[in-house]
Amino acid sequence: MTSLTAGTWHRLHPLSPLVRAGRQFTAVVIVLFTIALANQRQERGDLIGDIVVVVVVLAGGVVSWLVTRWQVADGVLRIDTGLVRRDSRRFPLSQVQAIDVVQTGLARVLGLAELRLRVVGGDASRGARLACLSVADAKRVRQQLLTMAGTTAPAAAAPAAASLSDPGRDATVAVAARELFRVRPERLAVAVLLSPTGAVTAVTIAVIAAIAAAGLPGVASSLTAVALGAVLGTWRQFNSEYGTAVAAGPDGLQLRSGLVQTAAETIRPGRVQGVRLVEPLLWRAFGWCRVEVDVAGPSQRGENRTQARRLRALVPVGTRREAEDMITELLGARPVPSLRPPRRARWKAPLSYHFLGFGADDRYVVAARGRICRQTTWVPLEKVQSVRWVQGPLQRRLTLTSVHLDVAGRRVSASIEDRDAAEAADLFGRLPDLARAARARSA
Repeated sequence: MTSLTAGTWHRLHPLSPLVRAGRQFTAVVIVLFTIALANQRQERGDLIGDIVVVVVVLAGGVVSWLVTRWQVADGVLRIDTGLVRRDSRRFPLSQVQAIDVVQTGLARVLGLAELRLRVVGGDASRGARLACLSVADAKRVRQQLLTMAGTTAPAAAAPAAASLSDPGRDATVAVAARELFRVRPERLAVAVLLSPTGAVTAVTIAVIAAIAAAGLPGVASSLTAVALGAVLGTWRQFNSEYGTAVAAGPDGLQLRSGLVQTAAETIRPGRVQGVRLVEPLLWRAFGWCRVEVDVAGPSQRGENRTQARRLRALVPVGTRREAEDMITELLGARPVPSLRPPRRARWKAPLSYHFLGFGADDRYVVAARGRICRQTTWVPLEKVQSVRWVQGPLQRRLTLTSVHLDVAGRRVSASIEDRDAAEAADLFGRLPDLARAARARSA
């Protein structure tokens, strides 16, 4: 049992090397297995060499565990690691934005979990991670760290987290965390198949099947890696959004998701940089849409562009009513994008002209765009970091201008597109003052 006694050094769980080296170990095993199939007459010396590679991977994990330790002292989490090159990192708990509990598939089997601390201005590739602790220790340490950081009351957060995992608990727990949304698995499966990733996967598999049926197995086999990548992309999206449940707790919105790898995250009040409502063309036939939020902090290491654009899905797929309820929970009263661009904007955007619009009040700016995939984005004025004036060659010819509002999340912005140049100039001059006033009110 881990107790955060000031100044006491702690080690990670002894099975941590197996979990931390899980992906590398799996990759090595797949590569070696592929080589073995390609050369079924593998000699004994080659087999011993393969075993040595596996042992080296595991030994590296054990050494990493031996030289890693952590402690909490004077309101600072300190993590020391490294054998040849020592690395000592310090994370002030006063700057902690959230602490997530993440479990990979192997970690769930072994009863372990990883703690990930998000700190203001932190570099995600060098963030605070305790990987791994036992599940009980991870929950206990998370609660103690949040209490030390002053982000939540110790008696309130525990029942709030419990109610998400067990919606059938008593009435006192239900008051602590009010469930807002829970995704339906069958709806998610259909939605993923109708997404761009799912469409690419289906087309790739169909092409390979057609090539194989045409008597060209060599060509089909050469495309197998492409098909595998497409399938993995589809699975990754389904796996990450499966079981998504959102509840309003005393310390913010509590988000849980994942099938094989599970994650529990708390989005504290004031951390949301933007809210986006996404309505893909194929989903609109079923009345489905998606609600995403952008939260302050850098992109995760290894995150590709598709993952970055996807943001955090509070409603991976749901009805319009479910989406509206979630947006109301996040923003309350909000403007609608009812102000349309001038008619001459048709020459620049003939297909999407009818879907362009924006609106604003003293708290939010909202902008809408897109015909094939409609996107409506709300940005809190108090979060605006910069206002940009953009005018392309065709816009200059038509005396049109776009105004972009950027926030700290850097993955979403409100783009007020193709406005009359005089109107855009007025917006460009007024928006900084509105943002300054909104920040003063929230201070």
